[in-house]
Amino acid sequence: MAKETKKVEATNNDCFVIMPIADPDGYDKGHFKKVYEDIFKVACDKAGYIPVRADEVKQTNLIHLDILQKLIESPMAICDLSNRNPNVLFELGLRQAFDKPTVLVQEVGTPKIFDISPLRYTEYRKELKYREVLEDQGFIAESLSATKSATENGEGVNSIVSLLSLSSPASLKDVGDNDAAKMLQIVMSEMNDLRTDFRHTLRKMDEKDMIHQDRLMRSEYEYDRLRKNLSVLKSLIENGTSIDDVKVQFDKLQEQFQRTYIVANTGRQKELFRKVMYEAENIFTNYISKDKHS
Repeated sequence: MAKETKKVEATNNDCFVIMPIADPDGYDKGHFKKVYEDIFKVACDKAGYIPVRADEVKQTNLIHLDILQKLIESPMAICDLSNRNPNVLFELGLRQAFDKPTVLVQEVGTPKIFDISPLRYTEYRKELKYREVLEDQGFIAESLSATKSATENGEGVNSIVSLLSLSSPASLKDVGDNDAAKMLQIVMSEMNDLRTDFRHTLRKMDEKDMIHQDRLMRSEYEYDRLRKNLSVLKSLIENGTSIDDVKVQFDKLQEQFQRTYIVANTGRQKELFRKVMYEAENIFTNYISKDKHS
């Protein structure tokens, strides 16, 4: 009698890695591939996960059904937000919609793309130095393990669904062969719309940054001019210049202060402007007082 073989179902222990595949502008060739190979893959292995990246599922630039299912069904994911990549954010959005645990990572010094305080980020060093790589592997592995434990305890780490107290996440129904093409078409259409909206948002953010930088530079320039005019005032007084000429210089300082104070970009800059003017007023007041008593 033939011995019955017991069928054992394989456990899905994948960690889907969401990150740029191609090399974005400003990065060395193969940079993100090195980050994946040297940091993320090792971190996944340390935490007991099998790393999976989109280009390993299917050699294509499009998000196909098998990649989509892998993205949603993987019990864990890493999302690298170092580069403002529309595909990365789209894939993260899907993970969030289905309330799947995700570890958010980014390069040290990268501004947080989401200004939501409960979201946790794990940083890694861009330079990929040997000792730093080893440390970053450990940090990300710890984040993976901590996220897994929190999820098992019903705590939503980096979960927008939990944060917003939504009643239930999205769910993925079984998709047959006949439905695959239709589903792909819908997903790709949504992704293209999202990409367009995201690029529009990026342009607005860049314009806002340019305005901010322009105001900052102008404010710094005006502050330097104010300091120079203060030095001129001091020099006039020290050299015994006539009171009329000193008063002209002081009036010039006051006019400049009133005109430029409004362009100060931060509270700290406004404070610096005020300090210069307070100093000028004290110097001028003392000078007038001494002149009256002489």
